[in-house]
Amino acid sequence: MNKLFLDNDTLALDFPYNASQVAQVKLIPDCKWDKVARLWRCPVSSVVQARQFADTHGLAIDNEVLVFTLPKRRSASDTGVYEKDDYIYVSFPYDPVMVKSVKQIPSVTWDKKTGAWRAPLTAINEAIQWAERFGKPVAPEVMMRAKEINTYLIELNEASRAVQADIKIGETGLEQLLLPYQRAGVVYAKRARRCFVADEMGLGKTIQAIATLEAFASDDGASAYPAVVMCPPNLVLNWKAEYSKWLPSRRIATVLAGKGQKEFPLRPDYDVLIIGYSNILHWETQLLGHNGYVLDESHYCKTLTAKRTKSARKIVASSQPSTPVLCLTGTPVTNRPAEYVAQLDILGKLKDFGGTWGFYRRYCAAFQDRYGQWHLEGSSNLEELNQKLRSVCYIRRTKDQVLTELPPVFHQELTLVGASAPMKEYEKAERDIVYYLVERAKDIARELGLSTHSAAVVARIKAEHAQNLIKLSVLRRLSAKAKMESVVEWVQQRTDSGAKVVIAAHHRDIVDELANRFGGLKIQGGMSAAEVEEVKHKFQTDPTATVITLSIQAAKTGHTLTAAQDIIFVELPWTPADIDQTYSRLHRMGQKGSVTATYALCAGTIDEEIYSLITSKRKVVNAAVDGGPDADEANVGVQLVLNLLNKSN
Repeated sequence: MNKLFLDNDTLALDFPYNASQVAQVKLIPDCKWDKVARLWRCPVSSVVQARQFADTHGLAIDNEVLVFTLPKRRSASDTGVYEKDDYIYVSFPYDPVMVKSVKQIPSVTWDKKTGAWRAPLTAINEAIQWAERFGKPVAPEVMMRAKEINTYLIELNEASRAVQADIKIGETGLEQLLLPYQRAGVVYAKRARRCFVADEMGLGKTIQAIATLEAFASDDGASAYPAVVMCPPNLVLNWKAEYSKWLPSRRIATVLAGKGQKEFPLRPDYDVLIIGYSNILHWETQLLGHNGYVLDESHYCKTLTAKRTKSARKIVASSQPSTPVLCLTGTPVTNRPAEYVAQLDILGKLKDFGGTWGFYRRYCAAFQDRYGQWHLEGSSNLEELNQKLRSVCYIRRTKDQVLTELPPVFHQELTLVGASAPMKEYEKAERDIVYYLVERAKDIARELGLSTHSAAVVARIKAEHAQNLIKLSVLRRLSAKAKMESVVEWVQQRTDSGAKVVIAAHHRDIVDELANRFGGLKIQGGMSAAEVEEVKHKFQTDPTATVITLSIQAAKTGHTLTAAQDIIFVELPWTPADIDQTYSRLHRMGQKGSVTATYALCAGTIDEEIYSLITSKRKVVNAAVDGGPDADEANVGVQLVLNLLNKSN
């Protein structure tokens, strides 16, 4: 409050409402009210008038504004489009119309050092079009570079959708074991060198990664080896088994423990080292400087500030720019486009999207509220984002594109009436949470001197949604308890008819109780990789093993449970990606029949709201992953909190 500061490429004036001051601020050239951020904005060309206003009305002036000077007016020969350090620069004397237009160039940002607008090479066509529109010169080298880039981007974009291709992988004969679309994936990955392999779950990303590393090694000598595979800890042995199956000639080493493992495998003694994400921090030094990297389930590194992400980035950055790096994930985005940023950074491709903040502003509808908090949960220009990803570092095929013989997935809701005693416990817990939220809203309102229904109070409640999710999770668990007997009856009916069933839940006590009801087979956190493999093998091969219970977070990736065609969700996760990943344990290559995903919803509980919200949320995730029209994201946690708060009205 009471501050003049530089916000991106505009000046921002933040002060409490005062009719006289409002009248004065409107006299600043091109000063306008920003109703989203709830402050006044004006172009940097009005910096002198803005400083005068701040001095007159007692606004604190940010040091960045104090030292800010407008760039000297350039001569005609100093303007136009040029290339420097693998970026495109757009330079021109200040003009509000041209500024507004240049901001439409994808991933463009203002570069204070050069006093010009900077964009990644992938935006070279838009920069040239801008220059033509305003009659600005384009450097000859830019035109030559554009021709080269366009040819490459078009070919790579087309290759990202390919469902068949031919390739020879040395003398291994490995290419003969690949399906046509998998060979196309290897061709794309070799060409892009660092990329996402984002095929839908169940399409064999592991074998494509193995074949890609081998293809690099076959063409370039030993350039891809030794390589490192980083994956969820429970998939280390699964990766080892996959190498034994597809490429038994390669020497494989594994790291199954962190500090408990006294010695690290010596680099000359292995071709491929497989290590869980939980261990990479401890062995970070030993993982540096390898000739190939695979990050399986790379969305585990979707948070820029997480230690795991920072370590993975440091490890990959220690390699040569030509080193192949593959990010494998069927769900690169689980909630919002912003989740691409950390993964693109690991791949070394973030600059192609305008850097971190260039990406946020272009594809996440980023904005800063009046409290200085940046909001990155939105989405924008998703079709453009998908096209650019495919042209730079992204291949994705879906089951309906490449596995036409794979039976479909059917989805059905199963609304159940909760048992009396647990429902009473649920209703009491919900009343307690509503009471807490109402009182919290009142506290915030008193603090801000506003109504409990004001936008600022609602914004604060939204900002606290993470801690409120813990409270909501209590309701989710109680709902599961209330419908337990009905779920058991449903599962029993399916197994009595000869079917195998997978049960998916979240809370440990729910997983344990359901597993104990049906023979004890389960996959959940705390189990060793060997224990998990033994359980899966039994379920897949033993006719008497008819039910397995999964912890959604522990078992949603890297497992094959094609012996079953029925999966029932007793508890719902917060994201559609977690749902898709979980039922894809059944719906994948090797499945002989159609899969039915059943969502058990307890009537009159939070279940129904969660299901409705994740269904709507799926729109933005699908748009960000597969392309398509933009969609507004519905943050499940936020919306559930607001829904409960509204119950008090």
